[in-house]
Amino acid sequence: MNYFLIFLFSIPGIIVATTIHEFTRAAVSTALGDTLPKNKGRLTLNPFNHFEPIGFLLMFYSGGFGWGKPVETSALYYKNRKRDTLLVALIPSVVNLVLGFIFLILQSKIFNNNMYLAMLFNYLCYYNVGLAVYNILPVAPMDCAKVLSVTIPANRYFQYLQYEKMIQLIFLLLLFVGLAGGFFSAIINVIIQIMSMIL
Repeated sequence: MNYFLIFLFSIPGIIVATTIHEFTRAAVSTALGDTLPKNKGRLTLNPFNHFEPIGFLLMFYSGGFGWGKPVETSALYYKNRKRDTLLVALIPSVVNLVLGFIFLILQSKIFNNNMYLAMLFNYLCYYNVGLAVYNILPVAPMDCAKVLSVTIPANRYFQYLQYEKMIQLIFLLLLFVGLAGGFFSAIINVIIQIMSMIL
């Protein structure tokens, strides 16, 4: 497949994955009492409200590591700060995985009927699964960084914050030289293969 088609089919895959991820974060936080996402105009499926150019380009380059425009949330509104922060951080990735599985089903149904539509569903599946996989990384702005804030002792978390930028730069360096991307691409493909076995 030429690079133009790869880019063409990657665009909707990235946009759908990041839009759903950020909208889900906004929706979950809103359901838990947070008014900030709605006030900031993020409780919407409009992709322009969730688009972040650097995250988009990184996601295309790396095949999964990237982000949409992060949704601002406030734990001050939550009844149970630890539990609700975890829900807001984890549910978007779960939704991405479920959506990836749905797109995989759609791809399998029309594979022999329309090659280009099947390719579109393939990229929609891949980027949704990829975004979920990369969010297990404790690298800002991935969701795992939020998980650490409520799952490890406060003094350890503050130590992590001191090295957060360095961790991010080291990971991006590994990504650009190809040491991290191949490893995570393999994980993404294994998950998609497992999903395929369920069909």
